Amino acid sequence: MSYESVDFFIADTTPQKLPIAGVTVKILSQNGAIIFDQKTTNTSGQAAFMLPSDATYQARFYKQGVSFSIPQYFEVLASPSTNAFNIAGTLVAPPVSLDSRLCVAYGFFRTVTGAPAECTQIHIVSIFDPLLLDGAAVTTERVIVTTDKNGYVQVPLIRNGKYTVTVAGFENIQRVITVPDAFNVSLPDLLFPVVGSITFDPAAPFTLAVGQELTLSPLVVATDGEELGVSSGDVIWSMDDQAVAAFYLEPPIIRIRGISPGTTQLRAVRANNSIIRYPDPGILGVPASITVTP
Repeated sequence: MSYESVDFFIADTTPQKLPIAGVTVKILSQNGAIIFDQKTTNTSGQAAFMLPSDATYQARFYKQGVSFSIPQYFEVLASPSTNAFNIAGTLVAPPVSLDSRLCVAYGFFRTVTGAPAECTQIHIVSIFDPLLLDGAAVTTERVIVTTDKNGYVQVPLIRNGKYTVTVAGFENIQRVITVPDAFNVSLPDLLFPVVGSITFDPAAPFTLAVGQELTLSPLVVATDGEELGVSSGDVIWSMDDQAVAAFYLEPPIIRIRGISPGTTQLRAVRANNSIIRYPDPGILGVPASITVTP
């Protein structure tokens, strides 16, 4: 017996076979009685282990929103054999409303231990009154939905409708949501939105001459799909090197003026960090590079 390198490469089932990061890989004995190790896949979808050879193990895989065939059994062979295993994960397709007036809110909930929050009740109350939808009167009532054994729940809601939502475990926090005009939306994002992306018109990166002004029209979008204003208080803007370029916030636009030749970056950060996301990719689309020419 010797210890050998064992690599798992996890990719989705699309034709591109894209790697899946953040998958928990747990290695157990063949009968599942002993846990040998546990790792998380990196951005390449790889999880690497050192395991005793000449033995058969079982592997289990988990990532929220991805389904795997589990357990899977594999044998570790001694060198010079290579112990590399390709594992396929099927991305769970989000539900799509067949009714053009409705949007399906869906998502997973967990307990503080990270386990699925099974049988968690979510109370939803409409705050539009009255409303006629395609000629039908919409009743104002409380809807209660409950997560399944995987902590998953989905519920159709009227597009552009406003609701108050209370989640068991957050009884002291009542969220007010506005449903987007879309086929579906992540319910956790709808309940706890943060600034998710910023795009510019014209698109970044930017080039201008010394003394020249460039007018930008930023589109700030939250993770629930809501479009936010430039001066909404949700974003704090800054310039890395104000000796190269200066910016002027004139809602709904931003003006950039070239000061001296060089490069700098226009940055934006969330003004409110009370909602914690992990992992957090930050705000997509920033920082935006600026080049000032003579």
